[in-house]
Amino acid sequence: MLLAPPSARMRRIQWTLPVALGIVAVLFEFGLAHWVHNVFGDVAYFGVDVVFYATVVPLIAWLITRRLASWLEAKEGAEQRARATERRLASISAASADAILGLDPDGRIGSWNRGAEMLFGFSPAEICGRPLADLLGSGDAAQVESHWLTEAVQSAGFVRGHETTCQDAAQHQVAVELTATRLTDDAGNPLGMSVILRDVSERKRRTEDIQRLNDSLSAQVAARTRELAEKVEELARANVELQELDQMRSDFVSLLAHQLRAPLANMAGAVERIQTDCGAMNPTCTRMVAILNQQTQRLDRLAREVLSAAAIESGQLALHPEPVSVLPIVQQVAEQMRTRGRAFRLPTKPGLPLVFADRDRVAEVLANLCDNADKYSPPGNDVLIEARADETHVTLSVRDLGPGVPPHALERIFDKFYRTDSSDAQPVYGYGLGLYICRRLVDAQGGHIWAENHPDGGAVFSFTLPAAR
Repeated sequence: MLLAPPSARMRRIQWTLPVALGIVAVLFEFGLAHWVHNVFGDVAYFGVDVVFYATVVPLIAWLITRRLASWLEAKEGAEQRARATERRLASISAASADAILGLDPDGRIGSWNRGAEMLFGFSPAEICGRPLADLLGSGDAAQVESHWLTEAVQSAGFVRGHETTCQDAAQHQVAVELTATRLTDDAGNPLGMSVILRDVSERKRRTEDIQRLNDSLSAQVAARTRELAEKVEELARANVELQELDQMRSDFVSLLAHQLRAPLANMAGAVERIQTDCGAMNPTCTRMVAILNQQTQRLDRLAREVLSAAAIESGQLALHPEPVSVLPIVQQVAEQMRTRGRAFRLPTKPGLPLVFADRDRVAEVLANLCDNADKYSPPGNDVLIEARADETHVTLSVRDLGPGVPPHALERIFDKFYRTDSSDAQPVYGYGLGLYICRRLVDAQGGHIWAENHPDGGAVFSFTLPAAR
């Protein structure tokens, strides 16, 4: 329910109270008092009249005035609370660190708090009464912005988060964030605007610093990216050159090995011819011919190993895998090695599964391992060849009774050109290619090769081959 304004209510009470008392008196006189006078006479009429005007009328007046006093007290309390709220709001506005301005309906500055004075340097006496456009700067741009702000606030009721630039008393530019709100009275009539200005200069400086830092970082990243791209191109060119050099090395090694084998074959033939046709061989010649034959075989083996390594590394190694049995290959290699006077103990387990491998390459691996065991086994000791199988692989092992492999060399012994003893006084000659070729041939056929020392002495070289399905 809407209440009338206080002034209207006071005027209503001023003429309602006498009228109400008059009506009550008239009704009493022409009603109850007239009936008492007619029935009981003047004495009764006078008594009733006295009682009525002495008690009822004061009582009614007291009730009305009490009601009026309660309303006045409530009104005064509400006014006091409103004034306290206004004083509190005024204190908050005056003490706020943000600049708070009050504009009248004409757009002129009517109030100017302490925060505004600290931010812009104007005292209230200097700025109050001036249009907001004077604070926004000078020229047509300030007038246009002030006009737009007024229209926007009148249309939407507020403008929030508008960033602009103001001018302080020293003619310096101040970056601010502006929030404006339309003010109206209870009847909706415009009272002006409240404007809150917050200094964002430091925030803008930080944003600009961050932007500059980002630009600098972007430039550095772009520069590093270009440098890396140049390095990658250099590495690519170097890689091409290395590949070309490696190809030249492989071609040279192959050419050298091929060229060595021809004179080696001639030398071997000449040594054999000397042994066959020379009837009068003295002990010195016999010993020298044996040395020539041994060294010729050694050089021929080196040439074959170099050619095999070059073919493997260049990807020219041709494999012809098929299901084969390993026992005939073991017997074949053992027969070839027995010509050296070494005894070989062969596996006796029948029923080994077939392996899917290249027969000649398996024989080459096994021959290299047997040759290695023959070199390191003392004279008179046998070389043991074992074979075992599981569901997926067949494993062949060659064990010698030599000094074994140093523990630190077990992982590197299959590396190219690696020798456990590379000194000039090494008891067994080699070039570090045999075991390297074995590893590459086994890997190419899907197997695995490794070395270990036997608990009872000697070294054990084992390799696996996939079982044929």
